[in-house]
Amino acid sequence: MDKCTLNKTTATIEDAASNNSTCILFWSATGKDSIVLLDLLARRFSKVVCCYLYIVRDLNIVEPFFLWAKQYGNVIIEQLPHPDRIRAKKYATFGIKPMLNLKELKYRDYEDFLKVKYQTDVVVYGMKIADSFVRRGIFNQAAKNEIHKDFGKYYPIVNWSNSDCLSYITIHNLPKPLKLGSKRASSGINFREETILYIKHHYPKDYEKYIKEYPLIEAKYGKRS
Repeated sequence: MDKCTLNKTTATIEDAASNNSTCILFWSATGKDSIVLLDLLARRFSKVVCCYLYIVRDLNIVEPFFLWAKQYGNVIIEQLPHPDRIRAKKYATFGIKPMLNLKELKYRDYEDFLKVKYQTDVVVYGMKIADSFVRRGIFNQAAKNEIHKDFGKYYPIVNWSNSDCLSYITIHNLPKPLKLGSKRASSGINFREETILYIKHHYPKDYEKYIKEYPLIEAKYGKRS
């Protein structure tokens, strides 16, 4: 990583910390960007609130990452239902009966809830322009700023490459991100086929929890091995 990129990351975090000693981090637990950011923020903030948006609660596959995060001593993990979970339940994507009364939520709803609960306006995301052409377009302005901030939210590693993140993880002896059967590191636990099949083969008890929540997953992917 070049020195300029690292300096801008540091400046962004310092700017955020000057506003409040508590920050809210949208955190996938298992992804490389989330692992790097949690370490960076936990070194500077008095309190880091990790917002983990779950598809299924209490999965064994994420537990080691939760235990690692809590070792910092200044980290709180808030588990809230992922928007994809709500939509899947509402429209019975993998279920039998739709729950049309469920209210769909946007990330802004989670932000507003956590801002009030923890009395802070500092919201941090781990998006990078290296992730995709779409993200390059969306976060282009934040990437150009001296302080990587846009629409009131901070993006400290927006200009990092994937190799920058993996190098940081190795240097600081942080948990390795999950690959979930793909060549790319995980962006989190989701409904993607490769994620479900990885869980089916490597975490059968977690797969059973998926099936309990979404019965038609078994019809599509079969019983656990």
